[in-house]
Amino acid sequence: MDALTTLLLVGLVAAGATAVAMALESRGRLPAWVGVWGPVVTLETENGLGALDRLARPRYRRVWRRWTGAGVALAVLLLVVMTAVVLFAAYVALTREAASQVNQPRNVLAIPGVNDFLPLAATPAILVGLAVAVVVHEFSHGLLARVEDVAVESAGLIFVTLVPFGAFVGIDEADASTAERNRIYAAGIANNLAVALVAFLALFLLVSTSIAAVSGAAVGGVYPGTPADQAGLERGDVVTAVDGRPIDDADDLRTALDATDGSVELTVAGGRDDAETVTLERSVVVTSALEGTETGANGVVNESTDDEPNALEPGDTITAVDGTPVHTEREFRAALENRTVATLEAEDGSTTVVAGAAVAAVDADGPLSAAGVPDPDGDPRSLVVTRLDGERIVDSDDLRETLADAAPGETVSLEAVVDGERREYAVTLGDRNGEAVLGITTVPGTGGTTVTDLGVDPHPSAQHLGVLRGQPVADGLGSSPVERGFATFALPFAGLIDGFSTANFGGFVGSVANAYAVTGPLSVLGGGVFAAANVLFWTWWLNLLVGVFNCIPCYPLDGGKLLRTTAEAAGSRAGLERPDRSATAAMVGASAVVVVAILLVLSSPFLG
Repeated sequence: MDALTTLLLVGLVAAGATAVAMALESRGRLPAWVGVWGPVVTLETENGLGALDRLARPRYRRVWRRWTGAGVALAVLLLVVMTAVVLFAAYVALTREAASQVNQPRNVLAIPGVNDFLPLAATPAILVGLAVAVVVHEFSHGLLARVEDVAVESAGLIFVTLVPFGAFVGIDEADASTAERNRIYAAGIANNLAVALVAFLALFLLVSTSIAAVSGAAVGGVYPGTPADQAGLERGDVVTAVDGRPIDDADDLRTALDATDGSVELTVAGGRDDAETVTLERSVVVTSALEGTETGANGVVNESTDDEPNALEPGDTITAVDGTPVHTEREFRAALENRTVATLEAEDGSTTVVAGAAVAAVDADGPLSAAGVPDPDGDPRSLVVTRLDGERIVDSDDLRETLADAAPGETVSLEAVVDGERREYAVTLGDRNGEAVLGITTVPGTGGTTVTDLGVDPHPSAQHLGVLRGQPVADGLGSSPVERGFATFALPFAGLIDGFSTANFGGFVGSVANAYAVTGPLSVLGGGVFAAANVLFWTWWLNLLVGVFNCIPCYPLDGGKLLRTTAEAAGSRAGLERPDRSATAAMVGASAVVVVAILLVLSSPFLG
């Protein structure tokens, strides 16, 4: 079921539930503690407020005040950070040429299956995590109100039709001091962050001791029209052997395929009832081309912006290179090894490419620019690297591997085809986190054309586990604790971050769970370990999100209230006649700026 169909079904269910609730309300059939305002339903009660008084007894008050006092300082710091983040997001949305997947309108809706980053299979864990986050947040406000002897009149839950949306407490804070109000506002933020930390530590312990990547090559996706597609491989399958030889991971699978010619027998397990053997008929299939279209392993086709059509398109089978028949990636590379310019032949046409690493952009202050190499100005075909330090560069992978063996500051020779002419440059390699760089952005494949003789996008299960265990991310994030923390938080949209991962992580759910195995003493629990890990993952993630999001300086979020009380206190110290009015004006102004910035981010997909 695609996102649009899911959204339509959600809309129909929501409309039906709203109509029923409003009809019952109009006929007086609902109890007094149920309120209905269109699709919004509240459940309000005074029961259970005694628990707040018990936790707010005098013996605990000093601890709560100290804890939330530290929370005020942290919340103010996060308020400044989140203001900068929101404004920067608006700037990026306005200046980038195309909208990213993150700010697509459907991703504003926290509905699993509609939001690209909330998997439908993770719905139970997401609902648990969200419930914990909102209950902890509002309960904390009520608790600190009682600690400060502020009346709590009621508490309840908020639903949007049938979906839990939030919680609330009715607090009479009119007579509270500035310090008391600040502690009440910061309590929800502080306790959300505390719950997030506890859930993350529990998740770290569980993942480190009881979950491992399954042995074999887990399939994260299959490219349409490729040998894997023809063989019937699907997302969630795990290739465990090639021609009877066991393999450990995706690299092992690639090594085994490169050692063979023609068809091979793959042993496939994973989501299947029993392991079975399938025949892979090898052929060289185009997966993307500069001037054509690009089809992802999920079957989504993205149109290119280039003007000239390419005779080769995704799904075409390359049968020969300059008349030399090719059936595998190894044969394809071998045919290009001694050719700088080559004609790729298919049944329905052919195209001529410069066999090397096509360059999409040259950094203005990078090593290649300093050596006098011109920027391709949007046309990667006009700049293709063919040799580096004497090594033949057939494609972008070759360039990356050759750079990995070089040292920053080293001067190397570089051969490139620039606007159809072969040129040589002396380039002094730059330094990025100890790695040698050229200061360029390349296009995948050879001359911008990528091929495969398999057609499988491996699932990065080992990498995702490494991030959850606090390990550095290869070739990217992870050189500091802050970066590792960001990498963990970014897992739900990791596939969108260059150099991070090839897939998002939404938990050990659905077919993705086939890429992992339960190990250690808890293996007797089987899938229960995955269920616990999913709940812990979304509990920590959503508590962190709710806590940090509430620091945005926009009313009625806690950040807006903290801004108002802080501005009022500053106005009083400055001797203003009506500091409350100045504080309200500051809060309203900040809220307006934040709302405009968020609207710009959300509307950027529709802006020219």
